[in-house]
Amino acid sequence: MYRYTRETEIHKPIDQVIRLFSNRNLIPKWQPGLLSVEQMESFPNPKFKLRFASGRRKVVMTETILKDNLPGHYACSYQMKGLYNSVIHRFEPMPDGHTRWICENEFRFKGLMRFVAVFWKNGLEEQTQILMKNFKGFAESR
Repeated sequence: MYRYTRETEIHKPIDQVIRLFSNRNLIPKWQPGLLSVEQMESFPNPKFKLRFASGRRKVVMTETILKDNLPGHYACSYQMKGLYNSVIHRFEPMPDGHTRWICENEFRFKGLMRFVAVFWKNGLEEQTQILMKNFKGFAESR
């Protein structure tokens, strides 16, 4: 298991940040490599099939929304063969009218992915930073 937390400050009010973050139609505008999103289930927890292009590789994963109590708590998981990633997003208003975004990640690896994970740890954290930076830029440009 591998865990880490990252946070950033978005220079927009929390209501605007949440409106942009929760709009699934806007995700391709800030998530690099996302090719398509297909809803698979809606009850009891919404599930989506996500297709990404990563270099020359195509990656398919399943996203499950576990809890949606924005802005305080938004929990989801991502699964693909040998990998399970749970993420909790929290958004907090700041006194200056900005928003603090806290992103907690936990990764679990199975099979061959356990061996590959040793080399991926820095890349996983870097990918989270890229996504957060992309969303921050997207939100602040609105």
